[in-house]
Amino acid sequence: MMNAAISPLPGSLKTTSGDAHEHESKPIVLFTGQDVRLSCEYLQEPQLVFSDRHLCEDPKTGLAGFGPYSKSDVTRRTAIRIGIVGPGEAIDRALTLIRQMSKPIAQSEKLDAMLHPSFPGINSEEPFQIEMVTQELWQRPLRVVDIAAVENHPDFTVRVRLLVDAVIKEIRALKQLDSAPDVILIAMTERLEELCKVGIGVHDAEIALADDEDGPNDLPEAVISEDPDNSLSVVDGSRSFRRSLKAQCLGLLPTQLLWHKTLVGSRGVQDLPTRAWNLSIALLYKAGIVPWRLADVMDGSCFVGISFFHPEGAERSSVRSSVAQAFTDRGEGFVLQGTRFDWDSRKEEDKSPHLSREAARDVLAKVLQTYGEQIQTAPRRVVIHKTSRYTEEERLGFEDALKGIPQYALVTLSRHGTSCLRPGNKPVLRGTIVHFGEKKGLVFTIGYIPFLRCYPGFRIPQPLEVTENWGSLSFHQVATDLLRLTKLNWNTAAFSCVDPITIAFSKRVGEILKVADIDNPALHYRYYM
Repeated sequence: MMNAAISPLPGSLKTTSGDAHEHESKPIVLFTGQDVRLSCEYLQEPQLVFSDRHLCEDPKTGLAGFGPYSKSDVTRRTAIRIGIVGPGEAIDRALTLIRQMSKPIAQSEKLDAMLHPSFPGINSEEPFQIEMVTQELWQRPLRVVDIAAVENHPDFTVRVRLLVDAVIKEIRALKQLDSAPDVILIAMTERLEELCKVGIGVHDAEIALADDEDGPNDLPEAVISEDPDNSLSVVDGSRSFRRSLKAQCLGLLPTQLLWHKTLVGSRGVQDLPTRAWNLSIALLYKAGIVPWRLADVMDGSCFVGISFFHPEGAERSSVRSSVAQAFTDRGEGFVLQGTRFDWDSRKEEDKSPHLSREAARDVLAKVLQTYGEQIQTAPRRVVIHKTSRYTEEERLGFEDALKGIPQYALVTLSRHGTSCLRPGNKPVLRGTIVHFGEKKGLVFTIGYIPFLRCYPGFRIPQPLEVTENWGSLSFHQVATDLLRLTKLNWNTAAFSCVDPITIAFSKRVGEILKVADIDNPALHYRYYM
């Protein structure tokens, strides 16, 4: 199959395969004047549901105009109880940020008003009608002796362990309170950020760490520009501290990591209104408040992402474990861990791990059981996303578990460096899909967004490719779901993200479970964010 980039508009068409900066070494295919016809289609932007069933396609606009979905739902709450852990000076900065977020924050005149709008303030007034509440009892400064132990130790890995231990001790104390906070802010100083985040780059270089994650066929992790705890970038060096912290908090309380640069708004950090938007969404979701829901999704839909990781405590390097990230049409997220199995990539033809028929059936059955227990009804539609192809054993195992489900799809998603040029100066429209037949094709989850009147990216948009689609759903239905799922990232108030939530953070979740090394980790997705 030829990798092709397609224009959603009439006119001449140029397509390239590979990185846009490598055109000299990659073939360029010109369709102009040739008898080549590919079916293109534009999907309307998915709508989101806010308070009182109001619809809008943009999270910020919908929240500012109508308020969060929970405001008129049984999940309504009037306050978020916030605990804060960190050095005393960092706690003070976190309190300052909370006070700033409780009032309207005007947009910067230097930035695009659609991409970086004003923040209305999260308080008891419209539009949120939710207060951020904290008190001295919920503010736990790290001991001076613990901070000194971290700052004075020469070894990076020991510094991280000492810092995690000190923070976890305070979180456990908060958890034991009769009225515990809903979510904990972990506030860091510049010195701790330098020693336990930036320092990992030097540490990695010194010991030449190899990445032990499988998946040459995995999708590249997208750099999400709108991230409140600044921990999603591929080059981010906070992974060890962050994943260790999250792993130990799985049975405690949801946490939100705030590095020094986020607190003070130093160079390279987003403007204050954007930080307030993103942090408010994360806090709402982690406190059990629904910011928005998807519109026009069949009730009873369950979207599942399947990925794999190597448990850190496993004796053999070939042992793997599966993890399923499941999301409902209501926006609830669940994380379920499968059983361990042997997979030696050096001995297998496919380096990506695959499940046996029994293991595939069991992990999906676990998802369906959890869905039924949490939603009080069985799903009527199940869509599974993987970034590697399905073996026959996997497919049969999943289908065994899906017996009785009216509609389902087993979908493989990949990126092959496809690029697109269209007539004019604008990139391809987000929502453009290209049919390849056999229920497969391209889906542009990024591109020019008419609502924003711009393309909020830096490179030529590259589409997701649906390379496998087993089951009863058409390519059009699968593509529509993918667009919807790019709007369920509760770490950001951005219009949409590059990848669907089912696979966007699969590696991050695996890293946390890898460190946690427990059989029954926390169920709810808010603990892993």
